[in-house]
Amino acid sequence: MSTCAPGPRVTGLETEFGVLCASAGPQAATEDLPDVEQAAALIFRHRPAGYRSTNLFLPNGGRLYLDIGAHPEYATAECVRVRDLVAQDQAGRAILAAMAERAAASLARQEGEEDRGGAARLHLLANNTDSAGHTYGCHESYSVPRHLLDRPDVASGGDGELTMAVLTSFLATRPVLVGSGRPLGAGTAGAGADGSGAQDEETAWGLSPRAPHLQALTSADTTGQRALVNTRDEPHADPTRLRRLHVTCADTTMAEPTTGLRSAVTLLLLDALEAGRDFSDLVLTDPLATLSALGESPWGEVSAVTADGRRLSAVDLQESFLERLISYLDDVGVPEPLRGAEHLLTDLAPRVIAALRDHDAGSIDTEIDWAIKRRLMRAQRERHPGLTGEALRVLRSRIDLAYHDLNAETGLAPRLTAQGAMTRLCEPEEVERARRTPPATRAALRGAFVEACLEAGADFSVTWESLRLDSPPTAPVDLPDPLATVHEAAQRLTERVKRLHPEEMHRIDLVGRGGLGAPG
Repeated sequence: MSTCAPGPRVTGLETEFGVLCASAGPQAATEDLPDVEQAAALIFRHRPAGYRSTNLFLPNGGRLYLDIGAHPEYATAECVRVRDLVAQDQAGRAILAAMAERAAASLARQEGEEDRGGAARLHLLANNTDSAGHTYGCHESYSVPRHLLDRPDVASGGDGELTMAVLTSFLATRPVLVGSGRPLGAGTAGAGADGSGAQDEETAWGLSPRAPHLQALTSADTTGQRALVNTRDEPHADPTRLRRLHVTCADTTMAEPTTGLRSAVTLLLLDALEAGRDFSDLVLTDPLATLSALGESPWGEVSAVTADGRRLSAVDLQESFLERLISYLDDVGVPEPLRGAEHLLTDLAPRVIAALRDHDAGSIDTEIDWAIKRRLMRAQRERHPGLTGEALRVLRSRIDLAYHDLNAETGLAPRLTAQGAMTRLCEPEEVERARRTPPATRAALRGAFVEACLEAGADFSVTWESLRLDSPPTAPVDLPDPLATVHEAAQRLTERVKRLHPEEMHRIDLVGRGGLGAPG
């Protein structure tokens, strides 16, 4: 591998949400409830003011849109710091939850059910599977120098082949640290614990709900063949300098420390790889087999065979990665992306490894999703010691569903946080600020332009790397540097919007175009 000092990079998260509409009281008839597509459309009818489409670039730099399969999706702005990324992710969830709350209230008014508690309740689920077995996910994006992912025969000095082998081996075993946890159904490896007591509840849970659905290490397709890494060359930046590492295998997590640790450990690995640190002895012969088994493994004790013939466990491999990354951190000091979050690597991650080794998650069960769920279920077993069989499996599924529910009344996360049973990484003020204010990256330029257009009532088109005023029409302004916070042409365009008079604008016919805030 080439050796060079790592430069700053941006990172982002895209999260797809499930939608469920359920009756909220005895007066509601199930057959009258909106189906999934109708419910998703209703939620987006209650989007923030000023937009005319279901594809919104927001003043905070993020993007909110209705994806294929009636999945609401929120993509954070480009972030440098892990804390900013987690705050942006939480802000997007809060924006969507508020939309769903307004949509449910409008549905209640239509049905005349306000006095009886509402006809229906809308649930947004930050999870990975639905009852029909469909899967949706959380994608991560990391900007990297082109040589790190390009093959040697494509770009001089490219490290891509070895880099990708290291990355896929790392990603295949990463769920032991940051999996969201999965209740095992009848017939799966750990599902036979129905008659046991609360102390043995762990054997009925696997580490990752996303793992069983991943079919390839890499793929240029994000839907037809689900892979650990999407290789489509779409940098959203200067293509001569940068590529985007698009990781498509993450579990959708609820606890802020879990989300933060996932990004922190991956960012630091990219830094170490770019700096020339060697991880080639940790490359696995069959990462997919190891990952698949983690879907049903309670403690990560699944086989991971290295290319040089050593047989390790997934926990062994993650511990080896972690030891080298902490050594790298000791050598170079805490980089800017980890400021205020370095404890996730130096303290939390080693505790997760120890918990897996000891088969005791008590030291991490307010910080790591898979451990929090098991603690919740153990408490239920203590309340209902005689529960067995199908009733017990249904209860696990309900706990799992409520854990990922963004609804303030039925979701567990707000209550757990208020009780101190789910630890935060960010202060509430950081999340509230992230709802309105972009981080100090290119997102600040985009956010300022979008906010000016919304205030003026001007039609505009935005992508991650360009801005355009549509009425009156202007040429696009390209923003090829995701780290740039100053761009003269973008700032001039924003100032022009602020000075627009109503007679200079006209509303554009939406037929045949995406509408206000749409890309392109």
